[in-house]
Amino acid sequence: MGDGFRKALPDTSLETCSWGDVLGVASTSGPAEEDDTGSPFPDGAGTDWSDAERAVWARLHDDPLFEIRLAVPTVSGDASAISPRTLETLRSRIRNLPEEPTVEKLLPGESADHLRESVAEVLRNREFVAALPFLAVRRSHDLVARCLTSVHIRVREKDGGAVLVSAAERDELWRAVEKCLGAAPLGGLGDRTRAVAWSTAQHMARPVVRRHRERLLARATPALGDILLYQARGKPLRTFLAERIREIPGPVALLGHSLGGVACFESLVAHDLPNVRLLVTVGSQVPYLYGLDALTTHRLGAPLPEHFRARWVNVVDREDLLAFPAEDHFEGRVEDVEVDTREPFPRAHGAYWTTPRVYEAVRTAVEEC
Repeated sequence: MGDGFRKALPDTSLETCSWGDVLGVASTSGPAEEDDTGSPFPDGAGTDWSDAERAVWARLHDDPLFEIRLAVPTVSGDASAISPRTLETLRSRIRNLPEEPTVEKLLPGESADHLRESVAEVLRNREFVAALPFLAVRRSHDLVARCLTSVHIRVREKDGGAVLVSAAERDELWRAVEKCLGAAPLGGLGDRTRAVAWSTAQHMARPVVRRHRERLLARATPALGDILLYQARGKPLRTFLAERIREIPGPVALLGHSLGGVACFESLVAHDLPNVRLLVTVGSQVPYLYGLDALTTHRLGAPLPEHFRARWVNVVDREDLLAFPAEDHFEGRVEDVEVDTREPFPRAHGAYWTTPRVYEAVRTAVEEC
């Protein structure tokens, strides 16, 4: 995150404001250093994307063997026809993936160790091992590659905090892994698997959400407890933010993600902060809370105070269920900027900082102030 803004705005000073200790809760998004992907501007050029693929990755994040489990019953041909040498070659390629130059160069920092851990985990999985001969019959290396990639993402983000792997990095990694495993084309098996995933996703969405509600709420930022605690004890935070802003010389662009955006907005409503020229809310619940008349400092239907002079830009991904457009609620006072993190919910809520369009939107807003 920090490197992303330094690259987008090299002449701008970046100041962070850790508010968790003041409010009495730990920030669910983690410190900025942990948000850094090492590649804040992934290319992603030429990538085809669709709702079907988003649905498949949503299932893979929940169950890395999802595609393989669907595919194996449909595989034609006798798996016993695969020679032991061919099968061992495939296993060996999977084991050696972390040392493959084309894969290794895509893994920042300790991520190579995470991939080694992921490979070991997959090769210990009895269901994966049993499916491997069937997948080898059809050279379905794309399914193996996406399974490995989804496990790698889970291992790398094992603390359940920030999203560290962007959609572009994810796609680049699984394609490199697929190539190392044999460079087989996607083929009909992968196409059918994705079609089944998409057709079932709509029917399974509500049961899955109900069944995994606790996990979804735990991973979705901000946590419900954070919002309720802020509503009950938000004044110290708003005062702290105002004092911190007044310490900064020169014009200020104030940026807040999720609950942080709510706190930034309400601080500007509650305090006269003339040095704030720009407010950027990302993945914000301000419009939702305003529509419920649940904001502490600003009642539904009331105009923004005269001292609220900052330009306001609201960045939102429609797939992020915790983010809301603001233009309809604050007509003429805010500009919604829609981005596509290319991630399913709940990952979409934490994936803004791996999305180049977000940095571009902030840079444009700063330059226009």
